Formats: sequence, C-alpha cells, structure tokens
Amino acid sequence: MKWMNEQRDAQATISEESWTVRGGVQVTLRTARASDHGRLRTFVDGLSRESRYYRFLTGGPVANETLAQFVSRQNHDVALVVTFGEVIVANAEYVVNEEGQAELAVVVADNWQGQGLGRRLIQRLQQLARAASLRGMRGDVLSENRRMLAIMRDCGFATRRNPEDSLLHEVTLTLAEPRKAPAPSAEWLPRDWFAAN
Repeated sequence: MKWMNEQRDAQATISEESWTVRGGVQVTLRTARASDHGRLRTFVDGLSRESRYYRFLTGGPVANETLAQFVSRQNHDVALVVTFGEVIVANAEYVVNEEGQAELAVVVADNWQGQGLGRRLIQRLQQLARAASLRGMRGDVLSENRRMLAIMRDCGFATRRNPEDSLLHEVTLTLAEPRKAPAPSAEWLPRDWFAAN
C-alpha cells in the first residue's frame, strides 16, 4: 500500500465554503462533525423513501451505526455536509479502499434536488481525491437512478452495468495512472548475451 505513504490527508484540507445555488440561496459546505449526528438523523429521516433507497439501498430506516460512521471518518476518508443555516440539506463522502480508490456516495434532500448540489459535491470530492493523490474514484448507482448516472457521466465517470448485480451500475473515474517501472535501457544486457558459443 505504497500509495498511502504518498497520500495527503484530504479531510484536513477542507475549509468551510459558501456556495450560491439556483435562486441565489446561500448554503455552506463543510466537513461533517461528531456533533452533526442529530442533524444527520433528521436529514436522513426526512428523505423520501426513493431517495433513501437510492443512497442507502433501503427505503426503510437507516441504522444509527451507519450515521455514526459518517460523522466519525478517520485517516484519508472524507465526509462533507451542506447546510442551510443549521439544517443539513446534502451530504457526500468517500472512503479510501485498499487500492487507493475513493468509494463515493452523495445524497441531496428531496426539496433541494435539481439545484446543482449533487454535481458540485461530486466535483468537490474529485478535487479532494486528486489533492490526496488517490488513483481513482468508484461507486455503485442503482440502474434505475438515471438522473445520478447522467450526473456521474457529466462529471467524467465511466459507467457500466455491474456484472455481479444487474440492479447496479458501477461508476469509475481514473485520477492517476499507477506508476510504471522505467523501461529497461537498450544496454541492460551485454550485446553478446545471445551470441552463439
């Protein structure tokens, strides 16, 4: 896992940002905090059954343990929230896997969808993953979530149906090619190496 030694901590480079969305409304992007757990619970419980299903692959309740993991990211993982005042209106995260790829997920509150927040969050995660020298990004999107698949394509991701699960599409983006060993020089073997004796 050589990439881990080269990687910078993306979470530490995130400062609070003010974003203007359609209609001139100001929202704030920031790192998720442990104190956000209650607000995150309210946010997730307020999602429509469809939005919860698209994000968590369940239309039912989301476990507290899942939310606790979101607000307590460690090491090279990133967890972001977008707030309007004190209310969370969107969240995004990536978890770095063993291959040095960011596995991402994004969800926007139903009444805030269509204002560009999802796209901006994906682009911000891309910037952070690049700054952290990650090799790529990946995610799973339900095949029926055509809106998110279109956004991912617009953000440069390749999409393909998951060969192991026809209900999912895998989205991938290469950020950095793995380093290749230098090509051997023409002189790496003696010239007469293959000469007949």
